[in-house]
Amino acid sequence: MTVAAARRTMSPRRSVARTAAVTALSAAALLGGGLTAQAAAPARTTGAAVELAPAGPLATRCYYRVNASGGLLIRSGPGTSYSVVGSYANGSTILASASTTNGFRQVSTNRWVSSAYTVRITSYPCE
Repeated sequence: MTVAAARRTMSPRRSVARTAAVTALSAAALLGGGLTAQAAAPARTTGAAVELAPAGPLATRCYYRVNASGGLLIRSGPGTSYSVVGSYANGSTILASASTTNGFRQVSTNRWVSSAYTVRITSYPCE
């Protein structure tokens, strides 16, 4: 089967999963790597996104959609005084902590986004 044929027959859910994985890998490249070892195999059979390391040993992480027309800044800590280290495009699917600190969700080690611009995707279970 050619790539073009595979794209025509891909289910909408799988297409969303592929888009999420590409977004996660793009963010990883922008942030200097960190996901390359995990990118070889999707973490869930739903294929929602490539998973990042949990914020803590028992941290609950959920899937969120970025809801910021100009994109969402990734900061090095939970506040606007921390430096900007990257960004997510509007509509991107991200895996982030369910809890917040100072109004920010942790997406990985030293990577935080404002919770005001994230919307929980309820069709995927939290982990």
